[in-house]
Amino acid sequence: MMIETSGVETAGGRIDVRRVGRGTTVLFVHGLMVNGHVWDPLIAGLRDRCHMVLPDLPLGGHRVPLAPDADCSLEAHAARVLDLARQLPGPVVLVGNDTGGAIAQIAVAREPGLFERLVLLPSDAFDNCPPKLLVPMRALLGIPGAVGVVGRALRLGVAKRALMKLVARGKVPTDRIDAMLGALPSDRGVRRDLVKLLDGLRPAVTEAVAEELHRFEGPVLVVWSRKDPLFPFGHGERLAGCFPRGAVAVAERSRAFVSLDEPDWLTERLIEFIAGGEPAPDAP
Repeated sequence: MMIETSGVETAGGRIDVRRVGRGTTVLFVHGLMVNGHVWDPLIAGLRDRCHMVLPDLPLGGHRVPLAPDADCSLEAHAARVLDLARQLPGPVVLVGNDTGGAIAQIAVAREPGLFERLVLLPSDAFDNCPPKLLVPMRALLGIPGAVGVVGRALRLGVAKRALMKLVARGKVPTDRIDAMLGALPSDRGVRRDLVKLLDGLRPAVTEAVAEELHRFEGPVLVVWSRKDPLFPFGHGERLAGCFPRGAVAVAERSRAFVSLDEPDWLTERLIEFIAGGEPAPDAP
């Protein structure tokens, strides 16, 4: 089964979208400084069960920069997700991770009727936006050229591995890291989009949307990692409690990117959840 790639026009510019598989439509939203290739370990197990839609949102790991005046806020990216979801055959299941999880929260709060189900993996939420460990990155925004230096450093293997250690417990192959980073190490326009996004990451955004999550009445599965340097474990249960039909599944051997650390386990959880019924809560 071939992976189809196309460009989709959104406000501010084009985004690349890959599509593969058949069945229930599942829209995957990746996180900061990576792209849709973070979901690649799930393709083999899901392609015969669902229609996977894998956009490369302009969150720093994309390959085609937006227009210089494009809005790169979380709210603007949520609007891009909503625009894409409206074009997909329903019902649509939304999956978000990391910064993409915050974007998914905004999307379901804005248009709760557009999605049938929601899956949130370790994500920015409540007062953790950006994650506390990444707050020093905000200081770089005031230093001319600093983000460019960081981006170019990611051409080096040691820098790539250090970045991946924050989000994955296991070793990630170099070719997969390169695919996930997109044009971040080489393209000034991509780094400009990243800087604009970082400048707009504020706890006020995720704290405000948390108050609106009750509007989404579909089943919600919150998949959270027990030991993660970026996303507090307690936020998983708290986030599930914001929804009328939320439940938690615990990823015992993962950091933030569960798709890299426990792809088989996550595939099983997604298949069970997409198949219907209420998510079965774990006992964290």
